[in-house]
Amino acid sequence: MDKFKKNFFEYLIEKENFYMINYYSNFAKKDNYIGVKDVNGKMYCVILVDEKEEDIVETEALEYLKNFNKIFALNVMVFSDKEYIKSGVHNVNRIIINKYNYNVEYYDGACEPLAQITNYITSKSQVSSNKLKLNKKFFEYKVPTLIIIGMNILVFLISRYLINKKLNMIALSNGASVSSLPESIINRVENLVLISLGAKYTPLIQDGEVWRLITCAFLHGSFLHIACNMYMLYSIGPQIQRIFGSVKYIILYLISCMTSSILSTIMNPNSISVGASGGIFGLMGALLAFTIIERKKVKKEYTMGLIKTIGVNLVIGLVVINIDNAAHIGGFLGGIILGYIFYSFSRKRIQI
Repeated sequence: MDKFKKNFFEYLIEKENFYMINYYSNFAKKDNYIGVKDVNGKMYCVILVDEKEEDIVETEALEYLKNFNKIFALNVMVFSDKEYIKSGVHNVNRIIINKYNYNVEYYDGACEPLAQITNYITSKSQVSSNKLKLNKKFFEYKVPTLIIIGMNILVFLISRYLINKKLNMIALSNGASVSSLPESIINRVENLVLISLGAKYTPLIQDGEVWRLITCAFLHGSFLHIACNMYMLYSIGPQIQRIFGSVKYIILYLISCMTSSILSTIMNPNSISVGASGGIFGLMGALLAFTIIERKKVKKEYTMGLIKTIGVNLVIGLVVINIDNAAHIGGFLGGIILGYIFYSFSRKRIQI
């Protein structure tokens, strides 16, 4: 009620040219407020009161207003939680409001403007509440994705800092600038830093550093590399969470990163690989598994669009150099298999 009262009086002051007066209530032992608007030399007055205190508050307000020696009309907004019984003690205009949902239950003719204002404030508050719920629900499905994106960005910033630091040291020792260093030296420094941070490097994996199968997915070689991958993850991740739930989403992503690295290690043993694209292909595979299982419910256009997206990205991997397509295929296979298993044994059924 306090929030409604605040919004109501603010509206009267800002939109309807009311001003506030107050008096000390001997009953409530605090200041009570009256909204006043001067109309043709008369005072149009408004008070808000709980039904249980109506008679005493009306009496105090009427006695206080008599001190102004002006003609006034007192309009009382009564908040009630049950069927209202009019007291009839004072000759005032009343508007009855449900104290729980603020719906207008009844009003005297003179209170019609107040009823309209109440309905406006209530509807505006409801819209704001609905927007808040929608935003909360929208954000809810993005939290795990945003955490993964945040981790990728943090690791990328660390890697770039270390790379730039080493390049500056080399340039300084040779009395040159970083921009003048040969590309071969720059590439070598970048590779060494990425390997030190956990890139997929077959000799070290064979020596027991199997954690590289996952850590490589949180490293990226350039700004364009991480920007493209994070955009794809931001687009696909919330859909996966909505279908499979947060825990299975994380498992799907990490397992896809691992199967991506495993196939890359087998097919491209001499390469140094980094990037989240294998895990992202795994999420697309899981999404495809979902559309296959729910083919009678999912729109055909959605499935075809997903297949085209997967196909185009695989073709790009074959055409463009320095793209580890084996990692993409490995991630996709891991995602579609695990996604099919997860969804087949899940009771959750969602239609996109």
